[in-house]
Amino acid sequence: MKYSTALLGVPVCAVAIAALLAAPAQAAAPTFTVSPGGAWSGARAADSTVGIRDAVSNQVTLCTGLTVAGSFTSGTGLSGTGIGALTSIAFTGCKAEGVAVTVTVHTSAADPAPISLTALSPADPAVVTGQAGNISLTLDAANGCHAEVGARTSSGGGPGFTGIAYRSTDARLSFAAGGKGLFVQSATPQCNAGYAGPAWKVFDRISLGGFGDSIAASSVIVSPAQRISSP
Repeated sequence: MKYSTALLGVPVCAVAIAALLAAPAQAAAPTFTVSPGGAWSGARAADSTVGIRDAVSNQVTLCTGLTVAGSFTSGTGLSGTGIGALTSIAFTGCKAEGVAVTVTVHTSAADPAPISLTALSPADPAVVTGQAGNISLTLDAANGCHAEVGARTSSGGGPGFTGIAYRSTDARLSFAAGGKGLFVQSATPQCNAGYAGPAWKVFDRISLGGFGDSIAASSVIVSPAQRISSP
């Protein structure tokens, strides 16, 4: 008996169409509204504990000061990608287990760290989160330790990225926002001093968010205040 190929093709097409209709729609990337935008700068918030944490040893290099400068693009319906940039990040008065540490973040107006926002915080719609890329830093301790920090060397090295969060209600920018994009690329033997000083080893993940328990950690208050919302 012969069967019509046209009839045989009908259920196949029907199944394919049904599968396409059943596939979940991909959520559109959020857009953002920024006001007033432009250049801004910020200094350590009065309630902020500032530090740089080694996520492997859990040692936190505590700092007394933090200043950040950058800019945001002004407008509505903006893509989060490249919506701003950091042009200066300075951690000052830092110590690891009592040993003085000089932190040098290689970010400048000539070599900025582009900001990309990706989401609103589910817990607080006034908080937007994202990442700042093109981040690298050196850590130099008084005991002779020297460590280079950037992207994971197994992924090619070079600059990495840090998580950031911004809260419009108090104009607070924080580095305590996830983002696992900084790692120790190289370290001298003095960097493995444990409780006698820095405890940084190659491949250790580094967080600029210090203890990272809330948006208050490693945060600055931005002026002029920026309002960022979505949509």
